[in-house]
Amino acid sequence: MRLILLLILSHLIIAPVLAGTLSGPVKVIDAATMRVGEHLVRLHGIVAPRPGDQCRLPAKTIPCGHVAATALMDLTAGAEAICQTHGEPNTDGITLATCTAGGYDLSEGMIYTGWARPNDVATARYRKVEIGARKRKRGLWRGEFPASVNKAAVSR
Repeated sequence: MRLILLLILSHLIIAPVLAGTLSGPVKVIDAATMRVGEHLVRLHGIVAPRPGDQCRLPAKTIPCGHVAATALMDLTAGAEAICQTHGEPNTDGITLATCTAGGYDLSEGMIYTGWARPNDVATARYRKVEIGARKRKRGLWRGEFPASVNKAAVSR
């Protein structure tokens, strides 16, 4: 009986990852990583400041890793996320996924607000959104992204 219960529980936990869709309440870990239900998810197509990153704006230095994470919290506040996975979880148990909250693409939202940049697997749409954020000096486009973000980002 315990074995059957264990198999059923493991299926309920693992099957959504294997099926390609995850959903649930969001708890933001950092500017590109969040817990969706019981799953760790990293947003597909973006690179964002890491925890502890400092960034320069015209008049000051800010803890941009923290501020960018707060931007993701704003995008997910009160909403459940629905995520389409891109493969299996990595060795850290993190699944790469394209996620929406309230029907809004979270990777696109992070780029739009200027707290993330498209990476080498980003869609052309994300690159177009980045151009608008840069022109309007949103988020870190008012200053400088950390070197780690610039190195991993792809601008066209």
